[in-house]
Amino acid sequence: MANTVSDSGLRPELWQKVLYKNVKDNLYFSKFMGTGDSNIIQIKEDLKKDRGDTITVPLTTKLIGNGITGDDELEGNEEAISAYSDSIAIDQVRNAVRMTGELDEQTNVYDMRSDAKDKLSMWAQEYLERQFFLKLGGVNNTSLTDVAGNVVGTRAAWSNAPARVPNDDIGAGYGDRYLCADYSNGLDSLAATDLITPELISRAKVKAETKQANGMPTMRPIKIDGENHYVLFIHPWQAFDLKNNATYAQAQREAQIRGRSNPIFTGAMGVWDNVIIHVHEYVPFLDIDVAGYNFYSGGAGVVAGVDAFRALLCGAQAAVLATTKKSFIMREKDFDYGNKVGHSTGIMGGVQKITYNSVDYGVIALDTAATALV
Repeated sequence: MANTVSDSGLRPELWQKVLYKNVKDNLYFSKFMGTGDSNIIQIKEDLKKDRGDTITVPLTTKLIGNGITGDDELEGNEEAISAYSDSIAIDQVRNAVRMTGELDEQTNVYDMRSDAKDKLSMWAQEYLERQFFLKLGGVNNTSLTDVAGNVVGTRAAWSNAPARVPNDDIGAGYGDRYLCADYSNGLDSLAATDLITPELISRAKVKAETKQANGMPTMRPIKIDGENHYVLFIHPWQAFDLKNNATYAQAQREAQIRGRSNPIFTGAMGVWDNVIIHVHEYVPFLDIDVAGYNFYSGGAGVVAGVDAFRALLCGAQAAVLATTKKSFIMREKDFDYGNKVGHSTGIMGGVQKITYNSVDYGVIALDTAATALV
């Protein structure tokens, strides 16, 4: 038996470039991503040039010393820069679609091959978006669902096991990078009335911009037009509660009166206390009747009193996307003497939340209840 080589060898390379552009352009986080360390999601391209399975992200703190005055000796009194690093591993995930055959393609009124490639591109985009939210939230509960009951936590540990929010912080209701709507008693005392509020957002912002007692540095803000901002990602159900909060609603009405020069950015729900609020359905949700009583697998950790949502207040370098030469792969394969064709796509890279000395570097988790809308 002899196989005849087709002349479509260049197509996978072209499709791969199109796939990369489609995913990058349509990715929800694209406006928050870049290779510089001032982005919420930092893209690390080290493995595009060199082989390997891990990249290292260096992290340093600002200088905090008082300096030397007058003619006092500076030599021997230099200040040391506190430095740590975090490692990000890579993995691969793939998906594919195979056509039934040329007769089936002929009888359909749409281009099944183009549709398959479009759907695979969308799948890759949504897979990455889900990974960002799971990693930023420190979620590894593989039974996690969305509000409709669909299991979304299956690949929570893909590429890197997400760094957990410390159990002691969750139990207390607050920590270096954690805040619960019931910040006096903790997640186990969370009640259905403990909703997201402007006060909670401001408390989280103060936590972000204040140096902690254990030496943890402040969260670096995002600079926009010379002003410091943080970005808060909330779930649509949390957004419903915030929109119906009288204090927040009044502030947004007044902001609109002052005009479009205010920092209410494209796609944002609004701004409170220089925190830009964005809404996304992938913000982690915990259904305690389905997924257990916390965001971690195996039932380990403080149990939630009611269903909970984990909003995410982010600054610079909250997470990393490690890319490779084959970060986004698209391939085509013929079957059954060319009667059937299949398309596959894959992601080769890694996603992880950055930690500094084992503490989240650029994100604060906010656990709240929300008004049930189904």
